Amino acid sequence: MPSRRDPRTGRWFFRTTVAHADGTKERLFGTPGTPGPYQDLANSKVGTQEAERRAIAGALAGKALAGSAEARKEADEKRLPTFTEWFHGRFWTEHVKAQANKPSEVEAKESIMKIHLEPEFGSKRLDEIDVGAINRFRARLLGTKLSKKRINNILAVLSKALRYADDVGLIKAPRKIGLLKVERPEIEAWELEQYARILAAAKQEGQAIYAAVCLAGEAGLRVGEVKALRWREDVDMVAKMVTVNQQMRRGVTGTPKGRTRRTVPMTATLYEALRAMDVVREGFVVLDHIGRGESGRAKHEENVVKRLMGRVCRKAGLPESGWHRLRHSFGTHAASFGVNPWRLMTWLGHKRVDETMLYVHVAEQHRREIPPSVLKAGAREIDPDLRILAMLSERRSAWQPRGSEQKETHGNQMILVG
Repeated sequence: MPSRRDPRTGRWFFRTTVAHADGTKERLFGTPGTPGPYQDLANSKVGTQEAERRAIAGALAGKALAGSAEARKEADEKRLPTFTEWFHGRFWTEHVKAQANKPSEVEAKESIMKIHLEPEFGSKRLDEIDVGAINRFRARLLGTKLSKKRINNILAVLSKALRYADDVGLIKAPRKIGLLKVERPEIEAWELEQYARILAAAKQEGQAIYAAVCLAGEAGLRVGEVKALRWREDVDMVAKMVTVNQQMRRGVTGTPKGRTRRTVPMTATLYEALRAMDVVREGFVVLDHIGRGESGRAKHEENVVKRLMGRVCRKAGLPESGWHRLRHSFGTHAASFGVNPWRLMTWLGHKRVDETMLYVHVAEQHRREIPPSVLKAGAREIDPDLRILAMLSERRSAWQPRGSEQKETHGNQMILVG
């Protein structure tokens, strides 16, 4: 062993080189009897030899330990995450948050993961979720009472999570998840006479409720867009225009459906409803007032708005229905009056004209006689858009309360079209 004695100081020391199994070499040196790892050994030839043996053994053990740690690290990096780890980890951060999903989309994904995907796939590694596992899952869903549309929503979330795992190279090939064929649900719209009764009943409920119903039925706003509408930012009483910039869901404000900002002209009925509101035109148009009088409830609560629509239907002597039926009525009536489909597409905020054409097909397949007063209102206008707006506004005259008609509760049938 290369143990030496310094001729100048007379002290013993060692200097050697050790070769490791991976081909690398490491130089070692030390002096026994001096402060350090070998201070317990005598500064002699025997002590120097023992110090050298210790140094070589320590270097070899350290290299083996380091190699083991690197191997473990490499194995951990190669280990695929479970679906739960992936979904709540990289997928949520890099896809859901990075894509700026709307609050409603985030809520839907969280719900689907908690109720359906985590119990089925949560503990499985990504490579264990193969086509067979997906088809077995689909079969179980079909055996439940869930609608095909709901099942497709569940499968779509699963597909997005697995597709992104393929995009970042965690799995070798994307899992093909075919969605179920689903027919579009029927469009439900009020007939002209029924819609006029809804307006009359809403007017009896108060200015705010009447304005909300007009925003949905006279401008085609969704209920979330009605709740989020603001005086200063969204309503132009001079130009008689309503701009849909945002919507509200469970108190959280976000962009409208489809992230499409749109401007809709006011009908005379809507303009008069907004002008009649006895408020300072600041803040929300109807939401700051529509919840008043609800004991123990926050005025922004979504359930308050839903209950009000049911109350309006009952007062009108019609079966209870939701706010979205007013939007459908706006589109269906405008189509039956001959609106330009591209114009209606803009008013409704659709991204594709084929969505708008559904209303046109409904109007063609289920023709109804247009009251003379509505036709007369349209005849006074030359501009096509103004003609449609005038006819839409005149729908309020399609029904006039007379005696026992006000007490009728089940005599009128709904129009189920689509």
